[in-house]
Amino acid sequence: MVTITNFRDIGGIKNKEGKQIKKNIFLRSGELSNLTKEDEQRLETTYRLGKIIDLRSDAEVEERPDMSVPKAEYIHIDILEDIQDEGASIEDFVKIGSPEKSASYMEKLYADIALNTTSQKGYTKFFEEILALPNQESILFHCFAGKDRTGIAALLVLETLDVPREAIYKDYLLTNDLRKKENAQILEQAKKAQLEKANLEALHVALNVESSYLDNFYQTVEKQYGDVSAYLKQAIGVDKMTKDAFNHRFVD
Repeated sequence: MVTITNFRDIGGIKNKEGKQIKKNIFLRSGELSNLTKEDEQRLETTYRLGKIIDLRSDAEVEERPDMSVPKAEYIHIDILEDIQDEGASIEDFVKIGSPEKSASYMEKLYADIALNTTSQKGYTKFFEEILALPNQESILFHCFAGKDRTGIAALLVLETLDVPREAIYKDYLLTNDLRKKENAQILEQAKKAQLEKANLEALHVALNVESSYLDNFYQTVEKQYGDVSAYLKQAIGVDKMTKDAFNHRFVD
């Protein structure tokens, strides 16, 4: 994609039985605030995009609204609505203050998302929208950078489809390669705005992803719920029937 940052199809990944997740269904990315006609047409025709799930805050959506894609329904789910004093927008990352604080800030954010009731309800709604997706259509889910709120959404889908954890981490860490250009541009703009060195370094850390962030998500879930399967059932509403429906429909 020309103007969609951190875009990828998570189809093609194999589950624990060696079966592939179907391609051209689950698309993840950063925000869609700057679509070219070429990308818009590709989403409409190549991917037959049926739904856009925007996981950003109201403020982010107001400031940089998604551009529409013909025939695609737009659904806004604010994952961080009830998480106080934390966020995953560019403005939030700038305010962290030091690189030392960045990693702990991000790890705490992942733990808070795991346990926050509104975040859980948001991901429940996300799963409901997937199950209601018409056959032959795709769903694109995104946040600002396509790394944290979107990364957890991808994790939950892949866990539901019984994908090995190693493959989940591999997909998650692709963000660092796919956002290199955009991150460099953001840091350059921040320098021009005369952001202090410590804030710049904190921003650099926060714009990337680390395995420790997902580690903390999993550890939080396992401590509170016992395992991911129990978390999916109790917190997200993904019971055995839903899991079976997912695997029947979305695995080759």
